[in-house]
Amino acid sequence: MKEEWEVLNIFENETKAQIVKGFLNENGIEAKIRDSTVPYGGSAIFGSTGPKELLVKSEDLEEARSLINEINRE
Repeated sequence: MKEEWEVLNIFENETKAQIVKGFLNENGIEAKIRDSTVPYGGSAIFGSTGPKELLVKSEDLEEARSLINEINRE
């Protein structure tokens, strides 16, 4: 069965996406980062500084959202 990934959030740069990815990983949720501009040229056009999408597995989406909401409340 193919794993389904969904966009949890879009960040303005990779540094911010990496911080949240690390937090999710520490809490047992696998995440990955990709260029948010993939259909429009990706890093070939925008370089590594463009917007990034943080993806999690579909089965972890709700838990990941809850964790992010907890951070935002603090």
